[in-house]
Amino acid sequence: MEGTCTHRFARTELDKPVELMFAHGTIQIDHPENNLSAGGLIVHRSGLPIGTTVHVRICSAPQFEADGQVRDYNAREEGTEIAFTSLSKQSREALDGLIEDLTRRGLPAA
Repeated sequence: MEGTCTHRFARTELDKPVELMFAHGTIQIDHPENNLSAGGLIVHRSGLPIGTTVHVRICSAPQFEADGQVRDYNAREEGTEIAFTSLSKQSREALDGLIEDLTRRGLPAA
């Protein structure tokens, strides 16, 4: 059953590995239920404090990188929401291309 979406941007499932780099190291997340939007992503990972600054890398062609910040954690869905805080023109183009590719390949909305 679908509910009302409270996110600013439409989301799609993300089937690419995600790396989160922060002051304490790097975490690689390969989870089939991660999802992505033009404003950020949700990764199925706990333990990242709200407010933590991260550098996001999505292993795609072309590779996408951006700075972000942990904004929320949903314990029921075990998902950490990360908002993009800084996108260069090149990063925006890579993100748009990645979302287009995911959509074209038929990955469902999240």
